Amino acid sequence: MSEREPTTALVERLREAYGDGLRAVATYDREGYTVHYRDAAVTAAYDDPDLDAIYEDVVLGDINRGFQETLFDDLGDVEGKLRLFADGTVAHFWPRSDDAGVFVAFDGSVDVAVRTLHGIVGEHYG
Repeated sequence: MSEREPTTALVERLREAYGDGLRAVATYDREGYTVHYRDAAVTAAYDDPDLDAIYEDVVLGDINRGFQETLFDDLGDVEGKLRLFADGTVAHFWPRSDDAGVFVAFDGSVDVAVRTLHGIVGEHYG
């Protein structure tokens, strides 16, 4: 891997793999989040309070997910979550620890191969 920031390389790799269908890329931990990429549609549709609400609901809610791991203990640790909407897909993964991870959003044109996406995130942020 190059000497570039892992998140810069991650955004470039996701843009290469998913093209204009990539809407947003952010990293997060318990303290907050950093948006590394957002397209014009995301910029127009979501202001800072919206992004804060997404972080608090989607991300922080999933940090406390231990119960799910006990329900499906034969499958191993939970490493991510995917939400499928009518016009898009939102995924986030926590490859480094249970308290930090990567949030990725796509428009409805993208057919997200979950294991492939998980692998790309892990290559650059794992």
